[in-house]
Amino acid sequence: MNKSAKKGISLLLATSVLASPFILVPNAAHALTVEEVSADDTGVDEQTEYTIEFEIDKELKAGGTITVKFPSGYQVDKNLKKKDVTLEDDDGDKIAIYSVDASKTTVDIEVDEKIKKGTTLVLTIDKVTNPDEKGSFSIGVKTSAEDSTFKNGKISIGKSSSSSSSSGKFGVSLSNKDTGAATSLTLGKISLASKTKLKEGKYIYVNFPTKDMLPKSISKSDVRVNGEKVDYLSILSNNSVRIEIPSRVDGDNYIDVEFSKSAGIVNPSKADKYYTFIIEYDDKEYKSKDVEVTGSSSSSSSFSVGMSDYKAGARASYTFDLELSERLYSNTDIQIDFPTADMVPPVLSAYNVTVNGDQVSNLSTSGSRVSFRTPSGFKTTDSVTIRFTQDAYITNPRTAGFYNITAKVDGKTYRSKDFQITGAATPTPVTVDNSLATIGLTRATASTPAGLQIGIKGLGVSIPRAQGFVEVVLPVGFRAPAYLPANTVTVNGVAANYVGVRGQNLIIYPSQDIPAQTAVQVNIAETAGIVNPATAGVYSISVYTSEEKGLLFARPTTIVALNGVSFKVDVASFTKSGKTTALAVAPYTVNGNTLIPTTFYRDALGFQITYTKTTAKVVSGSTVMNFKVGSNVATINGQNVTLPAAVQLKNNIPTLPLKTIADRTGYKIIYVNGNYTVYK
Repeated sequence: MNKSAKKGISLLLATSVLASPFILVPNAAHALTVEEVSADDTGVDEQTEYTIEFEIDKELKAGGTITVKFPSGYQVDKNLKKKDVTLEDDDGDKIAIYSVDASKTTVDIEVDEKIKKGTTLVLTIDKVTNPDEKGSFSIGVKTSAEDSTFKNGKISIGKSSSSSSSSGKFGVSLSNKDTGAATSLTLGKISLASKTKLKEGKYIYVNFPTKDMLPKSISKSDVRVNGEKVDYLSILSNNSVRIEIPSRVDGDNYIDVEFSKSAGIVNPSKADKYYTFIIEYDDKEYKSKDVEVTGSSSSSSSFSVGMSDYKAGARASYTFDLELSERLYSNTDIQIDFPTADMVPPVLSAYNVTVNGDQVSNLSTSGSRVSFRTPSGFKTTDSVTIRFTQDAYITNPRTAGFYNITAKVDGKTYRSKDFQITGAATPTPVTVDNSLATIGLTRATASTPAGLQIGIKGLGVSIPRAQGFVEVVLPVGFRAPAYLPANTVTVNGVAANYVGVRGQNLIIYPSQDIPAQTAVQVNIAETAGIVNPATAGVYSISVYTSEEKGLLFARPTTIVALNGVSFKVDVASFTKSGKTTALAVAPYTVNGNTLIPTTFYRDALGFQITYTKTTAKVVSGSTVMNFKVGSNVATINGQNVTLPAAVQLKNNIPTLPLKTIADRTGYKIIYVNGNYTVYK
């Protein structure tokens, strides 16, 4: 069964489960299924790359293993490395591999991330040598999560061949075979003519079957040659892409070209079984096998894109009017692929997306893709208007040019007409120094609601109001609410336009334009609902903006045990272990020195104290401290010590300098904007 068919069935089953009552069924035996085994070269005694497609029937957790066993007669390179093995799901998304261990005929692959039950995996293993005899051979696969026996797939090994297939034509892999659909594309592996090798700086020409497959431009980051990113490419007028050979593949005797889905390649608009690709290198042509593009589950009709603003980088509403090939029902999946990932905000509300005026459900975002469903009770129709309102915070591409949008409705793909973005390109960032930028918590005790004060010294690129954003990344352990009211966050003293929450990340849209090189103060109130981690330690908080690539800066913050004591200047109380206790005198400062009533040291820190209107005595373990009201000299363990501020009398209670006593008793002090935490 091909991948697109399997995917359609998975979506149908998922929809059926959502729409049906819960029914208990007997537990099935967990066993993976091997769907296909193939090799780039099926000649005897040839070293080649193997591709194994299989579906797992039980979740494989990070740290789990996939084992592939080749039969006797095969030889796996004992020096096989991670770079020689790739693992993807059937959408073409790579799955992280932690380690690879190879023996003579067995490869053990430890995965570095969780893989969901029912995922179809595509595993490639290079440097495998075929047996030296013809015949049919069984390749076994198993995982550490499922049945301990190997499940097999068969492959026939025949005559030796130096080309990529017995016919001399190379293979083509499409992640989607529907007409007009966006797709990833892999061409090869192509064995070069005798004594021909790749040379750095020379060009490979990839000739596409039809011109409408190519976008206006392709990013070099979306193309690989023999697994390596390219340094330069261009689209030529004759349906060709010219790729400069990167230095890392200099000397290779084969070609393998990959275009990721984000490259913008789409299938021809007309279904046919006989599309071919031609690759040219060193005055020689290499032709692909025939490629089939089907038309049964796609639509070639294009739709118009309506926008409230066509300027580069502007925030705009988007409206799409589609005439569907089949009727649309409630609870049906829709995907919208925008041209670039920076158009889609990290947090997008379903309130701001409608289909025929009805609010969508189950909305999620991933890069440039927005996925959702038509709501329950949706009126069946084949004419659809999809609208992203101005408050969805969709922004136009930052560079002027022609773009298009792809809509996938119930598994059928529709591509928009080209629309033009006008205006200047994104400004070049200016150099700013954020080495003195600050991040502070209003409270430092564990499991305590806390506010944040973030001081950005300068921006490299301006942030447009209600369009760009500041992103604050809280480390694991902090708890952020699902929703932060905009009035609990200020940017340069003005309430934020909107605040979104994405896991541990806070997305803050300012209400005013913030020019480049301008300092920015972001304050998040304690009432916003952020809670410190339950475990004491040092945590790093990071800051990004939507307008600049990479980290702006990060700062460590210290979280202390819950028995730390917090208080504020001019507030007559302290908080310990979540309980607030009143003080007879509020803490205050004298020439930058904090003085606290003697009773604080007894009630908050547990010291022994005695005091009168003229003297105070504080005892902590073996440390004895004697103070006199009006004097800036204290006696500590029999020695005179000069105080930073003289002892004062308030409400008939002596007030003593905090720093002196903390230093002598081993306590530490955290201070952020009038908020103190004393801990040991």
